Amino acid sequence: MTDAPKKGYVFSCDPRMFQQTNAPGAQRDGPWIDKAAGTYDVTKKPVFRGHVYNRDAVFTITTTSDQRAIKGNGLALGVPTGIFPVEPGDPAYKYDRNPNRITAQNISFSIPRNPTPAASAACIYKEVGITLDGVQVHGPLDSTGRDELAHEIQDACTGGPQPGGGYHRHALSECTPHIDLRNALVGYALDGFGIFSPYDQNGKELTTRDLDACHGKTSKISWEGKTVSMYHYVMTRDFPYTVACFRGTPTRNAFPALPGAPPQH
Repeated sequence: MTDAPKKGYVFSCDPRMFQQTNAPGAQRDGPWIDKAAGTYDVTKKPVFRGHVYNRDAVFTITTTSDQRAIKGNGLALGVPTGIFPVEPGDPAYKYDRNPNRITAQNISFSIPRNPTPAASAACIYKEVGITLDGVQVHGPLDSTGRDELAHEIQDACTGGPQPGGGYHRHALSECTPHIDLRNALVGYALDGFGIFSPYDQNGKELTTRDLDACHGKTSKISWEGKTVSMYHYVMTRDFPYTVACFRGTPTRNAFPALPGAPPQH
């Protein structure tokens, strides 16, 4: 976490959001974490059991001349989630007893259809965007400021519910539509810029090293059916995974507030 844009860090608007005491989440670290080396092996992590499709999922994107309107109920569209609350018989239960149930949310906000970079980068709160399956994208940190993907358990689609029932992801998910395609749009950040798959037009998988402090780059992409040179964010497998700061002007309070979280300004 940092108080200014910096590659490999998160430019946080309010550090209090990541300093909760007695916060919900993992009860203990698992053997996949090497504390001495400061690394973890995601292939050794358990995932929450379950392969549940929600037939009530709703997600739409419509456009006007200058706005992109996004509406949905926060339920994953066309992709599965785990079983929540986590059942005691789940092998992951001994590490993370996520007690939250996935519930429908009232999601309705607009972002610029043709975003432009602001004079300076903007900080982020917890939520940074939404993917094309209607799932909230959060920054990489949990409620205590740790790397969420390293310390918490997720379901097979790298997601889970938070207090209040909002299903979300903090990192790249193999379930996200188009995530395995080259230079493909997979979602939108709250400033209107696209979030793209980790593979460039040549099939090279990008990492944080290839991106700027906000976890994006300017290059040729397909945008509304046209090939343009444009700024966009990239999902990667390494920290900070998605959007680390906003290059444009973000829409604030796009999602229902996390219970107990300070307001966004």
